Amino acid sequence: MALSLHRSTLGRCAVQRAQPARVRMQAPRPRVQPCRAIEIDFSDPDTQISLAGMVLGLVAGLGAPFWYINRAEKDEERLEELRALNRATFAETGEYMSEDEISKIRKPKWTDRREWQDDD
Repeated sequence: MALSLHRSTLGRCAVQRAQPARVRMQAPRPRVQPCRAIEIDFSDPDTQISLAGMVLGLVAGLGAPFWYINRAEKDEERLEELRALNRATFAETGEYMSEDEISKIRKPKWTDRREWQDDD
């Protein structure tokens, strides 16, 4: 057994015994195949259905909000035209258009029938 001198933190020499090298026994590692591209069989009906579902989900998920935004913008344009027509009618006749006349020109939406209340 070999002895070695080791200077401690206090500046004194300390005698340490050399530690024998430990041999670690490791289990043999299984060979891992490198990751390759996933093979997809497009002729399989399950794969076709899942791909169709993905495409329809993307179209509906992205298309529906754009469609609703477009409808809201078009409705706002129609409301402005209707307000201009109502002002012109009031300037000529002195009366505003009735609710029936307005509903014939523009069908009320479900948001028009809601009562907006602050329930805090």
